[in-house]
Amino acid sequence: MNPLPPSDSNDDILALIETLHATSQRLEELTAGEVDAVADREGRSFLLRHVQEQLRDTEAAKQAAILNALPAHIALLDTQARIIAVNEAWRTFADSNGLRDANYSIGENYLKTCLRAQGENAVEAAQVAVGIRQVLAGHEQHFTLEYACHSPNQQRWFVMTVSPLLRGQQNGAVVMHIDITERKAAQTRIFQLNRVYAMLSGINTLIVRVSDRAELFREACRLAVDNGGFRMSMIALVDKGSGQIVPVASSGKNDALFTAIKTILSSPENAPKTMVARAIRDKATIVSNDSQNDPSVLFAKNYADSSIRAMAILPLMVADQAIGVFALYAGEPELFHDAEMKLLSELAGDIAFAIDHLDKQERLNYLAYFDVLTGLPNRTLFYERLTQGLALARRNQTLLAVLSLDLDNFKAVIDLLGHGIADLCLQEVGNRLVACLRDTDTVGRMGSDKFAIILPEIENTEAAANVARKLIASGRHAYLIDGHELFVSASIGITLFPDDGDGTDAMVANADSAMYRAKDLGRNVYQFFTAEMNRNTQEKLRLEADLHYALPRGEFLLYYQPKVSCTTGQVTGLEALLRWQHPQRGLVGPIDFIPALETTDLIIDVSAWVLFTACAQAQSWHAAGLGTPTIAVNVSGRQMLGDGLCEMVRQALDASGLAPAYLELELTESQLMTNAENVIGILTRLKAMGVRLSVDDFGTGYSSLAYLKRFPLDSLKVDRAFVRDIIADPNDVSITRAIITLAHSLKLKVVAEGVETEGQLGLLIANYCDEIQGYFFSWPLPVEEATALLHSGRSLDSRMLGGMKRSRTLLLVDDEPNILSSLKRLLRADGYQILTALGAEQGLEVLASHRVDVIVSDQRMPGMSGVEFLRRVKVLHPATIRLVLSGYTDLQTVTDAINEGAIYKFLTKPWDDSHLRANIQEAFQAKELADENRRLHSEVLEANSQMNEANQQLQKQLANTRPPGDPAAE
Repeated sequence: MNPLPPSDSNDDILALIETLHATSQRLEELTAGEVDAVADREGRSFLLRHVQEQLRDTEAAKQAAILNALPAHIALLDTQARIIAVNEAWRTFADSNGLRDANYSIGENYLKTCLRAQGENAVEAAQVAVGIRQVLAGHEQHFTLEYACHSPNQQRWFVMTVSPLLRGQQNGAVVMHIDITERKAAQTRIFQLNRVYAMLSGINTLIVRVSDRAELFREACRLAVDNGGFRMSMIALVDKGSGQIVPVASSGKNDALFTAIKTILSSPENAPKTMVARAIRDKATIVSNDSQNDPSVLFAKNYADSSIRAMAILPLMVADQAIGVFALYAGEPELFHDAEMKLLSELAGDIAFAIDHLDKQERLNYLAYFDVLTGLPNRTLFYERLTQGLALARRNQTLLAVLSLDLDNFKAVIDLLGHGIADLCLQEVGNRLVACLRDTDTVGRMGSDKFAIILPEIENTEAAANVARKLIASGRHAYLIDGHELFVSASIGITLFPDDGDGTDAMVANADSAMYRAKDLGRNVYQFFTAEMNRNTQEKLRLEADLHYALPRGEFLLYYQPKVSCTTGQVTGLEALLRWQHPQRGLVGPIDFIPALETTDLIIDVSAWVLFTACAQAQSWHAAGLGTPTIAVNVSGRQMLGDGLCEMVRQALDASGLAPAYLELELTESQLMTNAENVIGILTRLKAMGVRLSVDDFGTGYSSLAYLKRFPLDSLKVDRAFVRDIIADPNDVSITRAIITLAHSLKLKVVAEGVETEGQLGLLIANYCDEIQGYFFSWPLPVEEATALLHSGRSLDSRMLGGMKRSRTLLLVDDEPNILSSLKRLLRADGYQILTALGAEQGLEVLASHRVDVIVSDQRMPGMSGVEFLRRVKVLHPATIRLVLSGYTDLQTVTDAINEGAIYKFLTKPWDDSHLRANIQEAFQAKELADENRRLHSEVLEANSQMNEANQQLQKQLANTRPPGDPAAE
């Protein structure tokens, strides 16, 4: 109940009433004031004017008509607060709001009626009585009161005003009740929308700055309550393992309700019935604006006990899957309408995007520091911990040991059993190593079958030896891997701080030397580093000494490895790779001398030679009419630390005449993130020159997505570590696909390194990789052979490219040879290239070496069912069309597989020949249509890229042709 100022509409109504009163006075004058005071039966006086009957009736009718035409509910009071007149609106108001029995009719005393009020209206009535007395006594000109009226049908809002009957005179009062329900509702709606906007603003600000999932959930729920005004909010996610819906955050003073919801969702019987489960299952928002009376709301008592009157359950959608819900609970009914829901749906989308972004960033951050296969620290994290450990050992003057551990003859495991079994074995080796160590120790995987261990604060050398013995003993027990019993031993080298080295590189190098000595002694033993093991170190020093003379003696040369378009198959560029033609050792590979080169100042001069030589060679190819391939040059870390890179690039371009658009500089993630702000400045200047910029070995280093979008890059190169096992490892497929998607979303081109097989190439093309580089197309070539390759116009085999004509390839998978023979006889006439496999494992091998369009698989096969096989194929080879042909029907399994897209159709044995042929023909048509769509998509991307390049070149040419002083050139 709020006092309000008098409104303009009130003044208008009072003015009309004054006009009525003036008319009455005029009638008195016309009748010479001849009036009598008479009384009715109950003694109440009223005026009876002695005027002509016709005039009296006419004027009274006019007054009544005017009063009744007013929209307000009006009663006129005399000086004693008796009701002397009301309009029709007042009578309707009294009837509809239950006031007839309260004696608010003509002749009743308004004050007495107010004093008789009881219950919830008593306080309001007392205020009204005070206001009327103040106005009648002339102490106040206006009294205003806002109140709610609970009628039997609905709640309405009114403003009541009391004003003098005539301004400045104490001759009675006018009581008006004006219906403001619609205005009140509009104010409430605006208030509610403002709360939602405030919540949106707060949560969107949160999304921009937050880097932790738990903080995102907690703060989003808090803002929904604090800014949005909701009684309670909750975020619940679907557990990937169990499929159970788990509340992860909430806010509001409804702990009992939150506990009840968690209990219901943890019940296998009740959880599927909830609105939360419905929202996730249907991928749709569920709203109830009257939860206490909505029959679709189960467990309504829990909400009623917590004064919840309305709720909205919004699904959080990521990649077309509902991963959870954002639930909002309100204390008012009818709160969620179209305007609010539109905003809230957008908010749910923003939260889902933030969750997805944080998941991907967490994955990339994990990849930067941990080995994907074993989950152990990778080389980067190992060196960081070793640096910290050495600093602590220096400060505390304690002993620290580094152990280098290499598995013996592990290559034989790979050759005999394949990478799959080898990877499982490496995981188990990692687990056993961790079990042998203290919590304060660190074990990392340094690559392939090599591990390293840090033992901080050990007592003496014997303590390090005891650990080595435990590690060796852990390998004496057989590894049971997928039915195979494997015995894997290890050789260990040990180096100690401070006796054997002072820095991280020296400690690791010395441990490696000791490890190789252990292998020479017969393997499965450990060795401490000694002075006698310095032979390799001395050899390294001699190599570094020779490096100082390599450049002036002209011993360096460049090899060139082509990059090829996955759309056209043509060579698009070449990467310049440094080689050393040593006078005694012959051709030295980069791994043997570049690490040493990077530790000295020689790297600056050698890098400049590489840049000038590569630019000159590229321009030579262009001038010879061998196309316009780009030339890629690797940038060293030392170059990025200085400020001369941009000038060096400018000089190389000027000296060679090569257009900047044909030079590409490749940097690693670690180079980008070392003093990132400074790097951004350098790259921005290079980009302004027109040079292309690429990130090499992406996915193996550390880079922040927040910085990645700020670097002016043109492309990412997927590291060969992800490409190597892409045809067999779904994790590598998923990571590569995620990198491609991330790059394309940032308008970057994607180049895959280390492509060695047709299967790898096929998967990369299917996942929209832009270019590939690797032995499959070409080894790094000396300049003469690279020139010959460009001259020949050699390209990728057209059958590997998505949209080009090739034969239809069908793979039949069944463990019964006679079934395969029957199917081949039936389908050979349709012109397919038919491949066969006796089971799922053989089928995966065929897919790794052949490009297949359609797969028809039996369901019941030993080792792996048809549906399981095709689920795996969907991840590894998503572009294939997959069908099941079986005499055994597990309806639920097949239905689930169809719904999730693992299989295209289910066909039954025995088959109808014509029906089977028609379905396979339809599958090929679907495959070819999808291939054509992918081809067109790639061509559009390629065309856009070429158009952008042409635009940039045109702008530069126009700028160069304008005379000095031309404003357009400045």
